[in-house]
Amino acid sequence: MTPIRTLLGAAAAFLCLAATPAWSAPDDLPRRSFLGIAMAAERQSPGGATVTQVIPGGTAATIGVSEGDVVVRAGDQPIASSDDLVTYASRLDEGVPVTLTVRRGGREMRLSGPAAPRPRESYDGATVDYGVVPWRGGRLRDLLALPEGRPSPPVVFLIQGFTCASAESPSPDHPYRRMGEALLRAGIGYYRVEKPGIGDSRDTPHCSAIDYETELDAFRAAYRHLTEARGVPAERIFLFGHSLGGLQAPMLAAEQPPRGVAVYGTVVRNWADYHWDISVIQNFLTTGADPVEVVRQAETYRDVFRLFYRERRTPAQIAALDPAYATGLRESFNWDGGDNVFGRHFKYDQDLAHQPLVSAWRDARTRVLSLYGESDMVALDDEDHRLIADIVNHYRPGTARYFGIPGTGHGFELIGTREEVRARARTGSPFQPAFNPEVAQAVIDWIGEAMAAAPVPQAAPDRSSASSG
Repeated sequence: MTPIRTLLGAAAAFLCLAATPAWSAPDDLPRRSFLGIAMAAERQSPGGATVTQVIPGGTAATIGVSEGDVVVRAGDQPIASSDDLVTYASRLDEGVPVTLTVRRGGREMRLSGPAAPRPRESYDGATVDYGVVPWRGGRLRDLLALPEGRPSPPVVFLIQGFTCASAESPSPDHPYRRMGEALLRAGIGYYRVEKPGIGDSRDTPHCSAIDYETELDAFRAAYRHLTEARGVPAERIFLFGHSLGGLQAPMLAAEQPPRGVAVYGTVVRNWADYHWDISVIQNFLTTGADPVEVVRQAETYRDVFRLFYRERRTPAQIAALDPAYATGLRESFNWDGGDNVFGRHFKYDQDLAHQPLVSAWRDARTRVLSLYGESDMVALDDEDHRLIADIVNHYRPGTARYFGIPGTGHGFELIGTREEVRARARTGSPFQPAFNPEVAQAVIDWIGEAMAAAPVPQAAPDRSSASSG
């Protein structure tokens, strides 16, 4: 069974009066390294991570990595997937020795050299301020980009997806960079924060070892820092939750309502149900696999889902019950044999199935834009996105909108219709997707409307008919 892709930012993982930047803590964070490799999930090879792009100026380029190489070791650490390489790269500082063992043309070779520093982001017509968010005794890197010549602009706070990859975007084609460019051209600020242990963040647990509430609290601290230390009031802030970030955005909004919340490629159904649906149907949707066989295979692992999500057993406990369960964990959860599934600690994924998502949308007293790329087969279909708008409008009529974007995938990329995606998968036809500017334009237009309208009244929500989520 092909490893499934859930809401983990399934676009390629990259390893890698003028407006005056508002105040932030002194920037005393050492710069992390920049590996400079892009990897697409559908081109992974067993026992390694396939390189689909080498970014100029990065460590990989300077030591001689080439497109098509399969990275099988990083230092003394075996690399089984792109998640392993992301984790390895996220812990490297500028200047430290790096050795990657790659498989090229049927033979292995070792490539070595010093780690290159991550380049700092810059945008035409904008200033970018690198700052520090104090959090639980440690420090998180944050970035605030503001358009020149526009005082007091609205600001989009991007809450990124599942993976432990950096929120910075060194590649000019990275979807988060393309989104930032479009926002800044439209006179809208752009804010991000690194997850704990990622990028320049210091003295924090690593993203791959934390639970959901810990990660949510890091975003909570950044939201508070944006409003208090950086001086951007909530009435000018728009939370934009991409993928897994679409679960966290309404939770933050329920605590402190921003001017609006936009989500893209997310879910509102229970996470365990969503994961099950992924196991049942995604391979058919993306590759045209026999749906009867896919369902039959998924059914053999139904007990694994129950034990993992409902009973909250550890992967080791589940695997000890039956060798077939261990196989199910590896095939349906990308279990690494230890404490991680999908590159995160298993408690993180278990926590996802116990979040009050419907309640969060009820309590997020703000305007809502629910965006769905109609060829997004990581989020599966438009049902959850339409439901989000319906739930919000139930409690605050007229404040939420659903908007579908044709031919667009999970990473804001133009990929064509679902039928075209399956046809390419069957034939192995090469395809290089491009960022769809309609995604950014939908957000920009909605922000303009929201800023022109009065903020949503902040009366307590009517809980008389509420679901507990």
